[in-house]
Amino acid sequence: MIYVIIFLSLLISAFTSVLLLKKKNNKQMSMLTAFCLNTLILLVATWILYNINDEARTFGFGHSGLYLLIIAIPIITWINFLILQFVKDNRKINT
Repeated sequence: MIYVIIFLSLLISAFTSVLLLKKKNNKQMSMLTAFCLNTLILLVATWILYNINDEARTFGFGHSGLYLLIIAIPIITWINFLILQFVKDNRKINT
């Protein structure tokens, strides 16, 4: 379940940041959007899963494996930055 959430966060943030880059042609804004979207998705998922999981509330956050969602934030953001480096700019090709 945790790996599915991480993968969906990667897909959603990459798709959104590439669309924003193609539309606005502002790489810094698309990078910031990818970071904020990753952080929002993964923190909300962590909070929801923590509230649902009785084992996490009883034995602590570290024993449930939910810490992987928090650790995945910089990793997914870095992958998004790499994806944005390979996106072609259509405005530069038409010269």
